[in-house]
Amino acid sequence: MTLTTHQDRPLDWMVNSGLNGLTALVVGGGSGIGEATAKVFAANGGAVVVADLRPEAAERVSAEIVATGGSAIHVAMNIARQEDIDAAVVEAIARFGRLDVVINSAALVRPEKLETCSIDEWRACFQVNVDGALLLARTCLPHLRKSPSASIINVTSLGGVWGRPNGGAYGPSKAALMTLSRQMALEWATYGVRVNAVNPGTIDTPLARATVPEQVLAERATKIPMGRLGTPTEMANLIVFLASPAASYITAQVFTCDGGHSQSMFSAPMGT
Repeated sequence: MTLTTHQDRPLDWMVNSGLNGLTALVVGGGSGIGEATAKVFAANGGAVVVADLRPEAAERVSAEIVATGGSAIHVAMNIARQEDIDAAVVEAIARFGRLDVVINSAALVRPEKLETCSIDEWRACFQVNVDGALLLARTCLPHLRKSPSASIINVTSLGGVWGRPNGGAYGPSKAALMTLSRQMALEWATYGVRVNAVNPGTIDTPLARATVPEQVLAERATKIPMGRLGTPTEMANLIVFLASPAASYITAQVFTCDGGHSQSMFSAPMGT
């Protein structure tokens, strides 16, 4: 079975997006959804701070943005370390003078069964996926409050809605991140800071290609009503829309982008 692919849309699709002059900190920006989001944001006129646990990956993405006429810098960041977050925010303000958007696509995945998952593995997953998201948002909040277009977008997972085999702590941590996003939105709406989350379906990322056999990905695609995997840019288009002034009245929401996969259980004829 051959894996069906999809050509990404052009990156500069958001005409008059209102992103000109805005600065985004993209965590997990060194690959996959984070990389695509950094590039879409920059292609539509925004400045980007590409943050990643792997400095070389962040540097590559930043250099590619600059090479195409965009504005970007890179920083090394472990989202679970307050000092790394502090340094990234200081660098963003020093370089661009403002911080308007925070996009968190960092995640720790530890495939494990609950009955065998150690408490240390459990805590590590929550430390990155939940604690890190809170540390990041709270550190950025004073700067976001100064922006007329402040927004936070957390990348969650369908694993946080339904369990999955060997999901271990990952699904529960992503469920917590969804609720945390809503809580941030409710508490910080008075500051003009919007907070939303996005749930990707199965996305054709380098990580997916490296860790899941192509045959398995192809079979998974047959269960998706649209018949293919999503692309990182398709996720990025949604994230950048939510970050833009075009979404100025949208907050406290979780958006699923999965080609209809989450509804496919209802697609079979009645009685079958």
